[in-house]
Order: sequence, then C-alpha cells, then structure tokens
Amino acid sequence: MDAATDLTTARVGPASEALQVLVVDDDKATGRWLNSVLSAEGYRCHVVQDPEAAEGVLRERPVHLTLVDIYLAESNGLEFLKRVKVLQPDSDCVMMTAHASVETVARSVAEGAVEYLGKPILIDELLALVRRLEARHRSEPLETSAEPEPAEQSAIVGRSPKMLEVYRAIARVAPSDATVLITGASGTGKELVARAIHAHSRRAQTSFTPINCGALSETLLESELFGHEKGAFTGADRSRRGLIEATDGGTLFLDEISETSLSFQVKLLRVLQEHEVRRLGSNVSVPVDVRVLAATNRELDELMRIGKFREDLYYRLSVVTIHIPSLEERREDILLLIRHFLEDFNKRTGRQVVIRQDAVSLLASMSWPGNVRELENVIERLAILSPTGEITAPDVEQQRAQPATENLPLPEVPAKTLREMERQHILRALHEAEGNRSLTARRLGIERKTLYKKAARLGIDLGPGES
Repeated sequence: MDAATDLTTARVGPASEALQVLVVDDDKATGRWLNSVLSAEGYRCHVVQDPEAAEGVLRERPVHLTLVDIYLAESNGLEFLKRVKVLQPDSDCVMMTAHASVETVARSVAEGAVEYLGKPILIDELLALVRRLEARHRSEPLETSAEPEPAEQSAIVGRSPKMLEVYRAIARVAPSDATVLITGASGTGKELVARAIHAHSRRAQTSFTPINCGALSETLLESELFGHEKGAFTGADRSRRGLIEATDGGTLFLDEISETSLSFQVKLLRVLQEHEVRRLGSNVSVPVDVRVLAATNRELDELMRIGKFREDLYYRLSVVTIHIPSLEERREDILLLIRHFLEDFNKRTGRQVVIRQDAVSLLASMSWPGNVRELENVIERLAILSPTGEITAPDVEQQRAQPATENLPLPEVPAKTLREMERQHILRALHEAEGNRSLTARRLGIERKTLYKKAARLGIDLGPGES
C-alpha cells in the first residue's frame, strides 16, 4: 500500500495533533474568515474553493473536520459529501448554507453530515461545534446513515436560527419510529412539521393520516380512530375499521391531543404500548404498525398537574419533543414568508401580483399574534383585493386598521328563546376572542369539544381548523 492510499483510509490522528480542518467554499471572503477564526484557535485550516482541490487535500493528509458549502458554484456540496465519506470515512462533515430548508438538512444528515450551519455563521456557534467534534475524535469514529427515499418539497419556510433547530430535529428524528410531540402556538405550522417528519421517514410512501382531536366528540373520536363492530352503539349498522387500522404501516398525526378525555387517553396508551387496536364492541385485538405524532398548543405540564392529562401517555408521546417558535421569535423570517406566500398565490391563480418595498417594511414591523397563518391570510387578502396588481403601504395600512373595526361591540339583538340567547352569547365570545376557539372556550368556562358540539347544534361557523 502506498503512502497516499494509506492516508485516505487512515484513522483520525492522536489527540496530541492539532485538529485538521478542510473548508470547501467558493466564496473567498467566507473562506478567509473561517481560516482566521479557526487558525486563531490553534486549528490547522486548509481552504479551497472547489471539490477538485478539496479532493486533492483529502488524498494528501488526514482531515478531522470538513466544512462544506452546499452550493458550490456549478457543483453540489451534497454530492461532494459522498466523496468525503469514501476518501476519509472518519472525517466529520458539517454542511453550510444561507438557504436552509428541511430537505437540505435532512439530506445532509442522511449523507453522513454530523451537523449543519446556517449562514451567516456565528463565531460562538462555530467554535462550540468544532470543540465538541474535537472531543469526540478522541473516542470513536461516527457512523453514517442510510439514504432515505427522496421526499417532496416541504411547505415549511424559514432560515432563522430557531427554524434551523427545527430542521435539525426533523432530520434526526424522521428516520426513526419514535413518537414525537410537536408543541407551539396556533398558526405556527405544527401539521407541516408532522408532514415533514413523515416525508423523510421510511414510511414516506405510505399513508399520513391527520385528525383534529378537538373537533370531535369523545364517542365520535373513538369510533373514528378505533373503529367499531356492528351494533356497538346506536346507529352502528355495520362493522367499520378505524383510522388506526387504515393507517397500518403509515403515520398517524393527532392534532390537539390536549383536548382528549382521560378515558380516550387510556385507550390510546394501550395502542402505543401493545401496538394493537381493539374496535368498539369487539373482544379481539388487531396488531398494527403505526407511527404516532401528536401536537398541542397547550402546556401539558399544567394539564397533568390538574389531572386532565395522563402522565404515562405524556411520556409515551414525548420520546422526542419539537417546539415550533412563534413568528415573534423568528421575525427575521417574515420577509422570506411574504415572498413565499405571494409567489404561491401567483402560481395558484396565474396572476402576477407584486409588493412594494414600503409595504414589505410595514408588514415586517407589525405584530403577528396569529403567527404564520395570520401572515399568510393577510398576504392572500392583500393580493386578492389589489386592483392594480401591486400591493402598497396604504393597502397594508387599510388592512391593519380593519381589526379595529371588527372589534367593535356587536349590537344587542333581543333574543326570543333560550337557544337564541345561547347562540348570541357564544357568537359574542367568539367575536371578542377574534375567532380563537381555545380562548373562546376558556372564557365561556367550557371544554373546547363542548364548544364544537354547541356550535354544530346552534349552526355557528367556527371558521377554518387550527394547527
């Protein structure tokens, strides 16, 4: 074996050696900056602009850490990552990009990258990562992951550090079968995260079944999920398998899991523990292979404290917890989201609506308590109502003033019946809560599922579902 061959297959050097770092980035300014930062910390840094030069370095000397930009002019950093793992399997690879997405993070992890840095790179984050990897090199080499099936483009948008953390979590948990609890306020996109986990899992080619637990009564929810035998209850004129059976091999997403009853939680716990389901009215259990993802916009710790959520179910569901930040926590993503929603609107409608910079700046300065969903609705409304095909700052001002008009007290209308009085009372509470159904239910002093039942009985439209 010649010296060059020996170097390409060598294990990482002894702890006494300075960490050898290879930087592959076609942006010379970034390369110089990384070289300065890493060299000042005592690391041996080699900077190149293209994969060919990087491959030469990898053939000449052991490299402990390789920092690779995903977009290398005409080359693909992810394709080069495969070459790194062939030439030096023990070299830790960290991908870098200013255009983070679920797909790029997931593919990076699948190809063997151990971490993912968003640009602009923060010095503290970079050095903390390098020191952590340096310490790991004193033990055993890392293993690479198997490549998943290609996934569809995710609808999640954001490049802020907090969203990058979400992408990392999705990429790491997706290949497993672990249950995941997704937390965050209404409108942050919890179902989108669940769909991304499914899309990057081994179950991606099977069914993804979402169900809103807060929108169904306890009996209907159990029937929908567990199925029932003929005669199990009034109206059950035939046997029916539930969504858990129907999703066998796939992923079940339980939104608003906090709105379920304790008796339902016991039955769900059995499914998670025993991997089997029993239809209502049956004594026979059916084995199922279903991955369960759950979401909530409420504090489950508080619900457990007051006895409204089972602790054992919580620990079964939260093997991994992913928290979705509010839009207030990721304001740097607002500009990106505005562009994304407007492009999506134009694509769906065939129009060419544009937005002026003064309108963008005004939207970016506003508060968004309804999170991403509220911003999306406002952009679509502005685009629909734009007579000239150009969204301006006055258009945004008009929309911003609209809620003040909508929040005026409802006129008193004499109610002739108890039913009409109840209907008016619920409508008023819903109006004062600006359509927030959880807040409406709390102000009325009732459970959210009770609100749904009353709304259905009284002919009240609660609006689109929350996630």
